[in-house]
Amino acid sequence: MTDIQAALGLAQLDRYDDMLNRRHSLIDRYNEAFKNLPVEVLNHCDDTHRSSGHLYFVRFIGKDANYRNAFYDKMKEKGVMCNVHYKPLPMLTAYKTKGFDIKDFPNAYNQHCNQLTLPLNTVITDEEADYVINSFIETIKELG
Repeated sequence: MTDIQAALGLAQLDRYDDMLNRRHSLIDRYNEAFKNLPVEVLNHCDDTHRSSGHLYFVRFIGKDANYRNAFYDKMKEKGVMCNVHYKPLPMLTAYKTKGFDIKDFPNAYNQHCNQLTLPLNTVITDEEADYVINSFIETIKELG
């Protein structure tokens, strides 16, 4: 790490509590909006832990990668950029060429195939978060 990167990091530490609180505010907003939908979300906070809120994972219960990909496309059409994180290693080219096959890792694939992340950063406004929420709910209704 360079001195400049270290200086930037130190400056960010002064803002860390505010940034963490903002992320958790958005997480709470998403959780409340999605609590009655057929999705599973990552537990970011309880009596035993509090995460950094780096990513907001949503898993579509009983759905597959085709559904997840269609959902991603619909959200993109609405101007909401989602993402798929943490592809299982056997799906990466380097591991495939070494003979790994995702079929041998069904749990890893099942965690990946119906998972999507929603926008979660400290500069999203409440109005933008509401747009993400409304777009998400609309897309759930559209795709069933």
